[in-house]
Amino acid sequence: MNRSPSFSVKSESSVKVDPESLQQWAVAFCVIRFDLEQGQLIEECYPSGHLSSEEELDVAFSSFPDSVSQHQNRSSIHDCMFFFRVQRRQGSAPSNELVKSKLSNNARGNKYLYGYVFNRQRHDERLKRGGEQKSVVILSHRPYSSVFRPLLQIMGPLYFDIGKKALEHIASYVSMWPAPLPGKLMELPIGNAMLKVNLPPAHSLPLDNGKHEESSSSMAPLLPTNQSIPQGLFHDSDIFGIFRGILLQLWVLWELLLIGEPILVIGPTPPQCSEAVASLVSLVAPLLFSVDFRPYFTIHDPGFARLNSLQEGDTFPPMILGVTNLFFLKSLRNIRHIVSVGTPAGISSRQPISNRFSSGGVPARPEGSGLQQISFKKFSPSSFLSAVKLRREGPLSLMTEHKEAVWTSYTAVTKPDTSILNRLIDAGMSPRVEESMSVVNNEILRRHFLELTTNFLAPFGPYLRATTPSEGSSPFVDPPPLPQFNVDEFLASLSARGAGKFLSKRMRSNWLDLYRRFLKGPNFMPWFERRRAVAEQEQHRLWREARMTTDITLFISKMSELEIVDSFNAVERHLQWELQVSKLGKVSDPAANTFEKLTKDLQAVFNVLPKDMQQLLLMNPERAALLRGNVEDTMPL
Repeated sequence: MNRSPSFSVKSESSVKVDPESLQQWAVAFCVIRFDLEQGQLIEECYPSGHLSSEEELDVAFSSFPDSVSQHQNRSSIHDCMFFFRVQRRQGSAPSNELVKSKLSNNARGNKYLYGYVFNRQRHDERLKRGGEQKSVVILSHRPYSSVFRPLLQIMGPLYFDIGKKALEHIASYVSMWPAPLPGKLMELPIGNAMLKVNLPPAHSLPLDNGKHEESSSSMAPLLPTNQSIPQGLFHDSDIFGIFRGILLQLWVLWELLLIGEPILVIGPTPPQCSEAVASLVSLVAPLLFSVDFRPYFTIHDPGFARLNSLQEGDTFPPMILGVTNLFFLKSLRNIRHIVSVGTPAGISSRQPISNRFSSGGVPARPEGSGLQQISFKKFSPSSFLSAVKLRREGPLSLMTEHKEAVWTSYTAVTKPDTSILNRLIDAGMSPRVEESMSVVNNEILRRHFLELTTNFLAPFGPYLRATTPSEGSSPFVDPPPLPQFNVDEFLASLSARGAGKFLSKRMRSNWLDLYRRFLKGPNFMPWFERRRAVAEQEQHRLWREARMTTDITLFISKMSELEIVDSFNAVERHLQWELQVSKLGKVSDPAANTFEKLTKDLQAVFNVLPKDMQQLLLMNPERAALLRGNVEDTMPL
């Protein structure tokens, strides 16, 4: 995590920060110190005043490893990076009244705050208790891990080199960045370096992250042709590395994520549990993931008291919680699905792939050297006995020894795809080679689950597909509504039609049950309604374009008098809409050409109407102004 040698610090006179531009990317940069007497203390927060006092506490408590997960190696310096997600306090206000007045409604409307942490533990026998601990934190409303991870690798060490000035210098560079472009490759200068990052697409971002133009290609849905473009959140997460010991369980976890079941993820350290949660969220791309997820959750989180108060038999809310404190195993007994990932500090996880699979999610005992392809020993005696023992002891066995495993009573419909697992490359024991091979393996896994999710969502396509005017039909009438969605009719139709070639090979005979659970779960309706809204916008755009290129006189001669009157009303309605959105600034172009075209169309229809009808229509002053092309007279005061 060394700072890039090409990074240069600005001179004091050139450090200028544009607060509004900075807020497009980051809320604040903080430095938090762990004090033995007073606990977590925020030493610096730049710019100041963007957090309430309650939010400052939430951030401070989330920015350090639990004492049970602290690095045990007594090396002089130990750095780690992880991230958390906390809920913004409803009704709380920034401590700085001036900042409060300047904050936009959009900025304060964000529901969650992401914290990207660079934590340094320094051991020094000369210090009280033999060391100190500090965290440098980037706070943002954006789940842009592909941006903030590399930025943190620069900013963290820089702070420990030059102190508070590092926050101001980084803020100055970030405030000069262009506005985020979801789904695009962006080049973001930082000093003499350049961050080249892909941002997650707009359709994967919660609406509280601000409105962005969403691509119609994500509506249907269809499998993207360009695989370099991310299709969901946390596309840079290390799925292979963090789940290497329990890869066979990814298909069970994918289903649990799809239907919105609560999952407790336990890792020995914050980097491992937060990476696991990010990887899980990335598995369901391109689905909009609407379940609350907390990459690193502690007992100090304000939501813990509510969760801890749930009685036996109460339904646990849909959440993914990443934790390191084993206390959660006892306090959150209502979570039915528990995943244990990672390895404690000092224990290598680089065992050959062939030695780390079992059907029960229990790591098999090592037996020999690594292979280039996976050898499945699902029914080996060691795997079977380990699985039986682990199921009998349950997740509380983690209290005595950490193991990579999955505990769940859920029976998956989807079968693990062994052909995908057999394509994964085993890099053996070399860390350098393994890192490059993980990139390849992650691409294989991410591509497969993207294809799996896309095919699962495909039957909803007809309800999310925009139509264009058919050949020979008038685009001046209102477009037909999208097909109405009825759950029972959908399931009946899907049952008759079948799962499709891709899914039928990978799912058991009760595959329709997965759709039933998905339709009842927390992910379906937010995704469906948002895709539906995008489809309606796309349809409006297509029909608007068709009106601009169609000669209305070609249709008038074939119309009855009643149809001509209907066409006049329709064109007038379109013209009024154009004027309204132009006034509100909701269209990128001034709409002058559109207004001129529609005015001529209105006049053309008007001219073929009977004289008495024309006189009746002209009695309305606004309509008369429209026919004259006088925009000012038609605008309401």
